[in-house]
Amino acid sequence: MQHEWEKESELLLLVAEGDQQAFTVLVKRYRRNVYTTALKLLHQPVLAEEVLQDVFLKVWLKRAELPEVTHFPAWLNGVARNTIYTAFHRSLKEKVSPVGVLEENIQADNNAEDPLLDKEYTQLLDKAVSRLPLRQQQTYRLIRQEGFKRAEVAAMLGVSPETVKFNLDEANRKVRAYCLAQLPLGALLLLMNIR
Repeated sequence: MQHEWEKESELLLLVAEGDQQAFTVLVKRYRRNVYTTALKLLHQPVLAEEVLQDVFLKVWLKRAELPEVTHFPAWLNGVARNTIYTAFHRSLKEKVSPVGVLEENIQADNNAEDPLLDKEYTQLLDKAVSRLPLRQQQTYRLIRQEGFKRAEVAAMLGVSPETVKFNLDEANRKVRAYCLAQLPLGALLLLMNIR
């Protein structure tokens, strides 16, 4: 009879090899716990769902290192904790429900984690941003990557602040959708149907 940790190590090995069904099983096993923790700390269902999606996107991108993980729940807790902290920090900074949590998570992870993951995340984000229409690209890069305020971007681009807000919201939505589309379909469906 196999112990639970042996079954889990086999599951992690399959995920590391890119097995999408195994990843879906992993998501199914841990999604409720990650979501509940995020909701308890953030008090915003939409933000908790974004955190959940970001956490499992990170797991998928880090799948090559999963066979080396000796205690997956603790490892996942660390990923979730960092993602929740970043989302909380950003929500305090903006004092609204943040739309671009993924970008903030990538920047926070760049300070603390694996350089290979940083490179993969950065490439994924760059690819997502490069697919945006020109004005949305400009707006996204100026605000999210260079740190300008909306009013400053409006003046730089010669558009209204409302146009900047619309372009940023659309860019955030499209970047998130593109990044999440990189997850296996079964896992993505589980993450989108958390409630």
